[in-house]
Order: sequence, then C-alpha cells, then structure tokens
Amino acid sequence: MKHLKVYKIYEADEKPVENKSDTPIRSERLQSQSQKEYKEGPELQKKSGPVPTMVFSDVVGSSKMWSDDPVTMIGQLEAHHKLVDRLASKNKGWIVKTIGDAFMVYFEPSEYSLFNAIKFSKELILNEKAYGLRVGVCEGHMDEKTYSIQKVELRDFFGNAVNASSRMESKVSEVGGTIAFCSLKPIDNRMGKIQTLGKVEKVDMSKYDLRGAKVEKAYKMKVK
Repeated sequence: MKHLKVYKIYEADEKPVENKSDTPIRSERLQSQSQKEYKEGPELQKKSGPVPTMVFSDVVGSSKMWSDDPVTMIGQLEAHHKLVDRLASKNKGWIVKTIGDAFMVYFEPSEYSLFNAIKFSKELILNEKAYGLRVGVCEGHMDEKTYSIQKVELRDFFGNAVNASSRMESKVSEVGGTIAFCSLKPIDNRMGKIQTLGKVEKVDMSKYDLRGAKVEKAYKMKVK
C-alpha cells in the first residue's frame, strides 16, 4: 500500500482511473480497501445495534519541532504515517484524513469498534518512538456525507460522536501517552474487556469545556 508523503492526502493501493466524462468519480487514492468494502450508510447506522467509533490522534509539541528541525520532522513524519496506516489496518480501522501530523481514523460499526479503537490507540502510542502522542476516542452514531470537490468525491463523518472524539484528544487527553475515551451508549458491561488493555481512570467532566460536544462519562488510559 502506498503511504502518505508530507502534506499529501492518504493514498490507497490503487491509482486513480482517468475520468473521461464530466461525472465526478470516487478518488481511488482517497479510498482504502476497507473504505471500498464498507457499505452501511448513516440511516442503517442510526438503527439499534453496533455503532462506529472515531479516533483523533495528534503529536504533542509538533509546532516547535517543525520550527526547530523541519528536516528531521519530515523523515519522522513519513515513518509515523506508515505506522498509523499499518496499525489502523491491523485493528480494522481506516484513515479518513490527516492534517499534518494529526489523524482521523474510523472504526466501522461492530460490537468491538470501541475496543478495537482503543487497542489501535495503545499500539500507536507504544510503537511511536519519535513522538509523544495524545489520542481521543468516541463511540456513537455518526452522520456520513460524500461530497464532490474538484470532481473528486470525498467521504467524511459528522455529529456529536465525531466532535466528542476530537475534544477528547485536544481537551481531555492533554499530555502525551494518554488515551481519553468515551461512548454515547452504555459502556459498563464492556469495561472489563477494555481494562485488559490497561488501567482505566474515570474523568471528572466538569473540569473540561468540550466546546459544545456532549459527553456524560469519559475515561483515561495512561499508556506511557
């Protein structure tokens, strides 16, 4: 599978096919095999049953790193992109998009989507040697939209669960080596399995401003 170069969008294993008509086509370079195989739309997701999980990851202190030593950062970021790609595929997730060194990774609806997302996050933190990472995770219903820009169809996800996962990373995780996670559905009966991945600490959400995202309960796992 091809991997991201710095400032480029995530590429899949197939090259885009030339579009000889004016009809927008789905960009092959923007779709992984998992994205191609996933068929369930937002209406089906809203029915009872398993829901997806979203992960946001970010490199701690990357702005200063870019200012201090951009050449080293370029090489390290290439390796980081490959690591995220490999571990996402291994844990049944796929990369929605990147913004520099930040990643948005989607885990499709499943009984184990939250567990898989946390496991991916833990493995990412433990295997990343160059950076300190903070990660936010949230399980819940998401609205999906495919939209066309410059004759390329892009797929994205929206809603409270997506916003919450982003806020978990930026507001609750706070320091490197930490996974902050939540679910918009009951989680108590699954906490035992999650705790096999590490020690879980309950978060006092009254201390955090999630900028409109609504979360009743949240948790942290310190990985390193």
